[in-house]
Amino acid sequence: MNAQQTIAVGGIDTGVGKSYCTGLLARYLLTRFGSASTIKLVQTGCSGIAEDITLHRKLMGIALSEADQAHLSNPYVFKLPASPALAAAQEKQHIEEAGLDQAVAAMQARYRWLLAEAAGGLLVPLNDNLIMLDYFARHKWPLLLVTSPRLGSINHTRLSLEAVQHRGMRLLGLAYNLYGNYEPVMVRDTLRACRRSLHDYGFPENIVLVPDVRESDAIGWEPLVDSLTDS
Repeated sequence: MNAQQTIAVGGIDTGVGKSYCTGLLARYLLTRFGSASTIKLVQTGCSGIAEDITLHRKLMGIALSEADQAHLSNPYVFKLPASPALAAAQEKQHIEEAGLDQAVAAMQARYRWLLAEAAGGLLVPLNDNLIMLDYFARHKWPLLLVTSPRLGSINHTRLSLEAVQHRGMRLLGLAYNLYGNYEPVMVRDTLRACRRSLHDYGFPENIVLVPDVRESDAIGWEPLVDSLTDS
């Protein structure tokens, strides 16, 4: 029997396309291995089932599951579009690490592959004592970092890589999200800077170009996934 594998998906900032990339990677894993799903650890700015989970399932081409309906894949959902800690406090709630662990374990028991999507950037606090990236690091999950060509991405990518390196985490690579309208010169230069950043921080120079699905859905996830199945 194949061992369960969990991948953390984080972003250099909020709104960089983590959910988009998570859903596309989950679709690839589901097609290739037949058993894959996602979990959105914390969602703010909505109620009911997490909007990002709904997006994941749409991109995967499947309906919401019983686990989704039971909130196993979206254990913490808050109405205020703010940081997780603040959004929870506004509803007189507290994000508990044990609550996250229970939801993760329930999803891991159901699927061979699980993608755990972060909320916001890597160093967003979930509560006064827990940072998003530290939660990933404690579980020793390999990380896929989502970046983009938008202005500020070079700085945010380097800061994120420094935080990952500081924690001794395994970085699978970067997902370079091309969804949006960017000047070609910025796309090329930011991509070059991302490759240089991986080199400077001692990470494998693995970058997956995630296209705008309005133009194409062809993505080369294979090298990243194969690096896990071969290890």
